[in-house]
Amino acid sequence: MNKSNGGKQRCQKDTIIPNTNPSPEFRGKVQKMTTETGEQKGLQQTLEERGFNVNRKRAKCAPVCPWENDDCCMARILSKQDDFTNQVSMLETLIKEAGHECIFLPKFHSELNPIEMYWGWVKYRYRQVQKKIFEDAKQAARAALNSCPVDVIRRFINRSWRFMDAYRVPLSGKAAAWAVRKQKGHRTISQSAMMHLDAIVHPT
Repeated sequence: MNKSNGGKQRCQKDTIIPNTNPSPEFRGKVQKMTTETGEQKGLQQTLEERGFNVNRKRAKCAPVCPWENDDCCMARILSKQDDFTNQVSMLETLIKEAGHECIFLPKFHSELNPIEMYWGWVKYRYRQVQKKIFEDAKQAARAALNSCPVDVIRRFINRSWRFMDAYRVPLSGKAAAWAVRKQKGHRTISQSAMMHLDAIVHPT
């Protein structure tokens, strides 16, 4: 959203000011997100209609807002309002409307994300196919994406579960990777693997 009304910004749906709004007189009221002239409302008017005093507030922090600050800029204040915080993203809405589950996994620690293992499996098969033209590349990509067996995907998921269990112990780095390799059958690190590791770390 822009600081002021109009301009190039995404269309916002009308909303209901949440009951957690600091100004009781505005709670539960419908808030139009367009002006009478049809312009999209900016951050300043949206917040002022909720009772916030945003004089001398910047629209957005650059490059990012301080983690510990909840009112550093207009965008931060609005993002903390319940109706904006609980808004489901367009991507999640699209996926759920298609009848699928949408799960957001951490973008760090690829060993905790089975999709990363799936991508690695797919890319390995894709590189093995000879491709002369772009159409060949597209067909090879589709074939590789659809060729991963369900049993392999389940193994990727179980491997992620084992890493999670190892980090909860807690193990870290090479110790976790070693324990996961020792355990092949379940979602947790086996007691025997932990005993082997303990013998290595604390030899008698």
